[in-house]
Amino acid sequence: MKTILHRQKHIAIIVLALALAGCFGGQSPPTSFYMLSPVNPSQAGTLAATAEGRIHIGLTTVAVPEYLNRSEIVINLDNTVYQLAGFSKWAEPLGDNLTRVLEESLSNLLHDNSIDVFLASDSSILPDYRLEVDVLRLDGNLGDQVTLVAQWALLGDAKGDLILMQRLEYQETAVDNTYKELVLAQSRTVDKLSRDIAAAIKKALAK
Repeated sequence: MKTILHRQKHIAIIVLALALAGCFGGQSPPTSFYMLSPVNPSQAGTLAATAEGRIHIGLTTVAVPEYLNRSEIVINLDNTVYQLAGFSKWAEPLGDNLTRVLEESLSNLLHDNSIDVFLASDSSILPDYRLEVDVLRLDGNLGDQVTLVAQWALLGDAKGDLILMQRLEYQETAVDNTYKELVLAQSRTVDKLSRDIAAAIKKALAK
């Protein structure tokens, strides 16, 4: 009986010690949320997607690979080992964020060429063309290089004929060891992608 009581007392001490460690071990750091953003955002009220004589391009939702399809920001340590940032997360699904940023950037870049880009699923306008974008890679390490690899295609909406397709790759350097700078560097790669897509579309659809 004495042995049992001694064991119970010992277990109680361990439980109490663990509880005190939880109380005095300090709070976890707050979770920060991030979003990609256009480098040169368009001004509200400048678009006229329903104007006659303009070309309408419907952007489908941007696809991202499964390893990026999560709330945590993914850190690429050495192209073999990847790490999830436990307290640094995306404020919305990355595919949705990329779609909105590309839509805004392309709308701004192509508006003066009588070309309007809009999210196909959110518009009643029948597009003349359909734009599909697949992000194959978007990652990097803190204070190091960020890489974006994407493939995109411009399709005729009526029959889905392929008008143009490209596979592009970009690098940007995150200038410090913060997640904010990592996301800013990723935004700069998306801006480069937007500019190259816009230039290719202008050339392909030049009247």
